[in-house]
Amino acid sequence: MVPVVSVLLLVLCIAGRGYGAAVQPPLLIHNMDVDCKVTSRFARTSIEAKIENRLNSSHEAVFDVELPKTAFITNFSMTIDGVTTVGAVKKKDEADQEYGRAAAKGQNAGLVQSIGRKMENFRISVNVGARVVAVFKLTYEELLKRQQGAYQLELKVKPKQLVQNFQITVDILEPQGIRFVNAFGGFLTNELLDVVQIDHQGHEAHVLFRPTLEQQRKCPACTETLLDGDFVVKYDVNRETSAGSLQIVNGYFVHYFAPGFLQRVPKNVVFVIDCSGSMAGHKIRQTYEAFMKILSDLPEEDRFGILKFSDHIVKWKEALVMATPDMIQSAKEFVSKITAQGGTDINSALLSAMKMLKDGREAEISQDVRTSAVIFLSDGDATFGETDSDLIMKNVREAADGSVTLYSLGFGADLDYSFLEKMSLENGGLARRIYLDSDSALQLQNFYKEVANPVLLDVTLRYHNSPVSSLTQNRFKYYYQGSEIVVAGHIDSNDVDVLIAEVSAQGVTDPFSSRVETGVQEDVKAEQRYIFGDFTQRLWAYLTIDQLLTKRISSDGELKENSTEEALRLSLKYHFVTPLTSMVITEQSHDPRTMVAGKPKEDNVGDVPGPRSGFPIFARTLSIKKRRRRPSVIDCSSSHLLISVAAIPENICLEISEPQDGIINLFHNADRGITLNGKLAADGSGFEKVGLVHKRKMATMEVTAGNITVTRGQSAQVHPWTSATQGLRVARREGDKLVASLEPGLKVLISLAKSRDFLKLQVESKRTDSNFTIGLASHVTSDRDIIITSYDISIHGTTLPALRSCSCDVTSFGIRNHGCCVSVSAEVDELTAGATNIVHSLFHIPPP
Repeated sequence: MVPVVSVLLLVLCIAGRGYGAAVQPPLLIHNMDVDCKVTSRFARTSIEAKIENRLNSSHEAVFDVELPKTAFITNFSMTIDGVTTVGAVKKKDEADQEYGRAAAKGQNAGLVQSIGRKMENFRISVNVGARVVAVFKLTYEELLKRQQGAYQLELKVKPKQLVQNFQITVDILEPQGIRFVNAFGGFLTNELLDVVQIDHQGHEAHVLFRPTLEQQRKCPACTETLLDGDFVVKYDVNRETSAGSLQIVNGYFVHYFAPGFLQRVPKNVVFVIDCSGSMAGHKIRQTYEAFMKILSDLPEEDRFGILKFSDHIVKWKEALVMATPDMIQSAKEFVSKITAQGGTDINSALLSAMKMLKDGREAEISQDVRTSAVIFLSDGDATFGETDSDLIMKNVREAADGSVTLYSLGFGADLDYSFLEKMSLENGGLARRIYLDSDSALQLQNFYKEVANPVLLDVTLRYHNSPVSSLTQNRFKYYYQGSEIVVAGHIDSNDVDVLIAEVSAQGVTDPFSSRVETGVQEDVKAEQRYIFGDFTQRLWAYLTIDQLLTKRISSDGELKENSTEEALRLSLKYHFVTPLTSMVITEQSHDPRTMVAGKPKEDNVGDVPGPRSGFPIFARTLSIKKRRRRPSVIDCSSSHLLISVAAIPENICLEISEPQDGIINLFHNADRGITLNGKLAADGSGFEKVGLVHKRKMATMEVTAGNITVTRGQSAQVHPWTSATQGLRVARREGDKLVASLEPGLKVLISLAKSRDFLKLQVESKRTDSNFTIGLASHVTSDRDIIITSYDISIHGTTLPALRSCSCDVTSFGIRNHGCCVSVSAEVDELTAGATNIVHSLFHIPPP
């Protein structure tokens, strides 16, 4: 299966009363039109839906579109009762301030952003008046990437009702000529397949899917729709020259380089497999299944090694070996015996793999061209050995010495993905998240296929005969078979008649060199052939922004600041919604609201000002509750816990209303044997003591405002806050805070309050699931069942009054940020359906 490079899901949800199969919905979808135009791999997709509220009262409609993670939203408009609202792209912190001002005025305000496995959500909820028609239209753009020999556009269609006029149109224009094009889908029955029309001739292709109402029905008398699943268009182009193809429009050029079949370069590769305790169960089974297939596909000319690691390292072989059938069989037997237990020593594992590759290169007798790579699979943060992420990255970078490429596969949603991504980019590779689904093994295999077959090394694309500026990346470490390299730039002179591109690289036996040229004026005259004539300039901007955003991840200091500034400038100029910008949508109605559509990051946590991405918040009019005046500033100094959940834009300031002087179980993980309890201060202003139990290590840590005491057996060590603490491996000092890593993606920061008489606890969670089954704070660190409105918060079905503001004082927790927050007060057992969280001692371990 070819990896998805373009994904769209269109859902028009109907909010309000339910309806049965034989009852027409209150909001009727008249038209749903998906129009995608592709010019030389650059796709512009527009989704338009026209709905009518047929009731005599107003109703809420939700326009919900899932678009590719690689896409940038460029435009959105909605027309309701003849009034059109158009979204405006603004700097992210400005958009956040506008959203905050709307919220502070008591207007209905909403955040419309989220993240999924392959896509991101654009979701907007609006009120549609009685007998009123509403039209929504969203446009986004992206460059389709070639993977395993094809470009693929996947449209996930889910209207949830029969649609009078439903249509998907895909127009493709490729000056190189289209080699093949086909369309298929998971929901397409034999009858619906006959509805799909494909016209393909020369440079152009047209795909049309327009089922009638009767063809959409599940059965002749049904009102349920068959349209529920994937609609996929897949194609590739002709390749006449090994140096690629050039297109020029309005002074901007794009160079596509994807030569025909070349001999693959052999590789030295070490597979590094995390087998710590957190990999137990599904993860380790899927890893085994994937590696059985990967090992079977290794070419005999490759040399490989395998090491598994937890809090210690076990190598399959001490040195790299050739991938002969006997060695492959032995490797499979080794992988089949892997079990999951122990801690996670990432630093030692990666350094050991780097040394194996270095020793392998030094032992080679022949001078054959070879690549060196580490395939690193892990599901969590470092908990053993060196645990400082910056130091691990420094050690790995020095060990790799520019000669080893690191590919990181992050298993699950609760790992530190930004750490893996930066470390991989620093070493010429990339990171990919592997999702915990039934096809996890297939995800691993498909990723490996993408990078398994390098055919050229040190690829450089040059343009000698013309004054060229604003060039995107033109040097690449590898070219992989079945992929494509794309370079864009601007021709600075009108006197240039011919643009010449030269490509040089190293092949498996000989240097590679090729050139291609195109007439500038001739291509300008052919502009009308393109579906949208400014595609080269917009593609150049798209590529430049994308590469600048990547550079931000792998750089620091002035280089990071310059990359950020230029990416922001181009995002605003070309109206792209990127991680640095948001689209502000202010509904023009009697009950206005401001909505902000932003672009999430893969790890769900942004590092730029503005709301954190990931969770759609919709503030609706509450008719059954009396509104309280929203405070301009919320002071969280009386709160006991400051909770940050990655998928929720607001911090949660949680005040525990009772009992004072009581001891509360905050977290308990039976599998890891880790428990965190806290004793409330007598005046209720914070915690007097915090107790951490590490059952497996038979150790405890008591934290007070005076000191930190670590006890192992009969031995106790007392450390003042002013000195370094040699404590449990799950807890370490970071600046003026003590950080307890309770599980991958979840940590608690313990700090002294300003008065230094008690402790404040800050909880940071990047997880969506957990082994924590009990504990007061554990219920507020999973985003699945948390809903925040303007005036209350619902946590796992329990709704409590709350105050929300985008100006919050959280300095009592040792934080300078004054972002958005929601303040809530709860009794100690109010969030856990009556299950008590009161424990009788600081080191009490809850029963199983």
